Amino acid sequence: MSQDSTIEEAMFNALSNPLRRKIIEFIDEIGGATYTDLTENFELKSGPLYYHLRQMKQFVHQGDSKKYLLTEDGVKALNLFRGKKEPEYEVFEEPEKPKVFSMWKFSLVPLVKFFARNPIHSLIEFVILAGVSVFIGWRSNMFIVGNFVISYEVPLWLGYISLLASWIFIAGFSEILSRFVYKKKKNSLELINVINLIFLPSFLFTIILGIIGWASGTILIVPSIVLLILHGVFQIWSFLIIITAIGEVKELTIERSAIIAMVVSYAQIFTLIFILL
Repeated sequence: MSQDSTIEEAMFNALSNPLRRKIIEFIDEIGGATYTDLTENFELKSGPLYYHLRQMKQFVHQGDSKKYLLTEDGVKALNLFRGKKEPEYEVFEEPEKPKVFSMWKFSLVPLVKFFARNPIHSLIEFVILAGVSVFIGWRSNMFIVGNFVISYEVPLWLGYISLLASWIFIAGFSEILSRFVYKKKKNSLELINVINLIFLPSFLFTIILGIIGWASGTILIVPSIVLLILHGVFQIWSFLIIITAIGEVKELTIERSAIIAMVVSYAQIFTLIFILL
């Protein structure tokens, strides 16, 4: 079956309704139509309009500007209506794969990809680092909550539960926002697994601090101003990991990934303040 025949068949199934054909012609005439343009011009309410747009998803696409545009198949369908073989204007191109944050040559994509593709490997490393760092933190009166390290004395079991709860909270919240706000339901386990990378700086800081303390025979006291600066650095790391993980695993744009990362980061901070108070 030729490509034109395939388009004709799909066109017959989706565009047999005269109103849908008029919508395609209208979008073409004004070079892209907004939601308001369609509702006002065709006197349609939200429900019926969305129904017709779903039926024409092969031919009509909503771009980043929120305007409804014709896809390449939509242009071909329109020209088949008009008896033309070639489109008269530049056709709509599918958007490129979403980009993630990068600064010059620095990008967290390779790291995120490695952990996403090796879940067992990364989970083992996470469990080992988490176990060692929480134990050292407990010996040094340091409490690890997410990517924060606080001078706080707690039982060892509470330290492990807190770390697990932090992981579930941050990973789960990121997944919920991706799934229900932006309708990205795939790769949930990969996202949850990769999110554990946000804990890496706090793990390494706690382990290094504990080793130095044991080597010197003293318990090191980190000044509050130093902890505050480090927490800022750790929070930036966490923010970039979440953006990169969501952008790479969920295939969201960097803007949408940043919104999720910001909401998750603020939720984590407010939750921590609530617990400490």
